Amino acid sequence: MAGSRALELAELEPVGPGTPAGRYLRLFWHPVMRAKDLPAGRARPLEVLGEKFTIYRGEDGTPHVVAYACPHRGTPLSLGWVEGDDLRCRYHGWRFDGAGQCLEQPNEDRPFSDKIKMASHPTREYLGLIFAYLGEGEAPPFRHYPDLDRPGVVTTDPPEVLPCTYWNKFDNDHGHRAWVHRATALRKNRRDILVVRHEEVEETVYGWRGIRTVKGDQGDMTSSLGTVSGAQASAQNALGPARNTHWFMPNTRLFFQRSRAPGFEASGLWETKAAWVVPINDTSHAAFDVTVAPVEGAEAERYAAARSTQEEEAEDRWDLAERILAGEMTLEDLPDEMTAYTSFTIEDYVTQVGQGSLKDRSRENIGPSEHRTILLRRLWLREVNALVAGRPLTDWQVPDVPFLDAAPVAAQAPGAE
Repeated sequence: MAGSRALELAELEPVGPGTPAGRYLRLFWHPVMRAKDLPAGRARPLEVLGEKFTIYRGEDGTPHVVAYACPHRGTPLSLGWVEGDDLRCRYHGWRFDGAGQCLEQPNEDRPFSDKIKMASHPTREYLGLIFAYLGEGEAPPFRHYPDLDRPGVVTTDPPEVLPCTYWNKFDNDHGHRAWVHRATALRKNRRDILVVRHEEVEETVYGWRGIRTVKGDQGDMTSSLGTVSGAQASAQNALGPARNTHWFMPNTRLFFQRSRAPGFEASGLWETKAAWVVPINDTSHAAFDVTVAPVEGAEAERYAAARSTQEEEAEDRWDLAERILAGEMTLEDLPDEMTAYTSFTIEDYVTQVGQGSLKDRSRENIGPSEHRTILLRRLWLREVNALVAGRPLTDWQVPDVPFLDAAPVAAQAPGAE
């Protein structure tokens, strides 16, 4: 494909091996599972980036990502047993170490295990997630995010798996908030959610930075946040740390929000949140969310208990979402006692899943205010087209200082247009 025409956006939906977007995504580390969902001594099947793998945790706690099927006869290795730090196939008992090397072939009188090695991939645990590098060659340096390393309670939510392309999640710009989440805002008396806001974006050394302002006069569209007055000024001040959001290429968003944990909605507690959007295949994706709340002591215990309640409530959320998409109920029919956390996820699900794929939306009418969508699509097309053509890629850099402590980051990234 090198030297041919430039790729179009819909051509970035396929993510399997050898596809343009798949090649680009495989240059980075990605979360593939929540750490607490993989106990020691357990193996599970895994699908990510259009490929199947086996993920298992050795009895010493080390996670491993290896080939999906045994190289002997193709039986899924997740059916087998974890023995120490090794994995044994259930079909004929072949045993492999975490690097994929075959160590034992019990049925063979003349074993040839030294000649059998299957694929394995580097893993790291961070923020309650298991990350894997699924590309070729040496893995790049593992990213740490200073805002997520600050003291506080770390909550790693269950992954949100949506049956739609990852681009539907990418395109979920800030302009949707007052409309998609209207039912929650009214039910929870969160009038701040109903304020219509703009978001201006600028390219940075790590991806892009979004600057949110209350919709109003011309002044609210400047990078410096301009000047607003009266009710607009009150709403603008209420934004607090939520004025800024940050996107780390290729697929990680970091932002700040008022807590939705039960009992903390009116506390003034601001959480730091990160979301990694990882394609499972061409038609579904997983979103891995991590929250850091700056609380300690007894308040930290109370906060952790409240977040645990949210996770229990989330178990039937997708059933409700599918009923809404089928027209059997509306978002306004969700129960009053449902937390804002859960109803927000349902509201996002129905609007994103209902859109369909990019190729089915070739006649979109993107508005001039949709700065985030326009910039993110441009960055992705620029980088993937460069990869396909064999041109240098942008070397994205994560700042060393938390955004809450730092001055604004320089806008222009190396290699930016």
